[in-house]
Amino acid sequence: MPTPDADIAEALRDTVGDALRVVGFHEGSDWHIEYMREDVREGYADASIDDIADDLVLDVLASPRQESLYDLGDLHATVRLFEDGVVVHVPTDDRSGYLVSLDASGDYTGRDVVDVVHDATE
Repeated sequence: MPTPDADIAEALRDTVGDALRVVGFHEGSDWHIEYMREDVREGYADASIDDIADDLVLDVLASPRQESLYDLGDLHATVRLFEDGVVVHVPTDDRSGYLVSLDASGDYTGRDVVDVVHDATE
């Protein structure tokens, strides 16, 4: 039986295609990777994945301050644009959320990713 995370990974693959690199979920610093493309897996050790989860918790904790600074409503995600990829973090509550990593050259928007996660979790 598919998990909600597996459904999100499948929906993201349908939306962004081969550009999908990673789909993970964190609850605090506990981390579950639902999908990781094989060529991406080779570049990460378990310790670095734990460090990423710790960083995402800080991201979630900063959301209320960011929402108070910008008069734009609720913060739905953060997007980091790197030379070789894009990382979208979609918080689901005050200590958890989804991380989606994508190739930089894909045909998608950050909003596409947020919509898929929100549709699956709401």
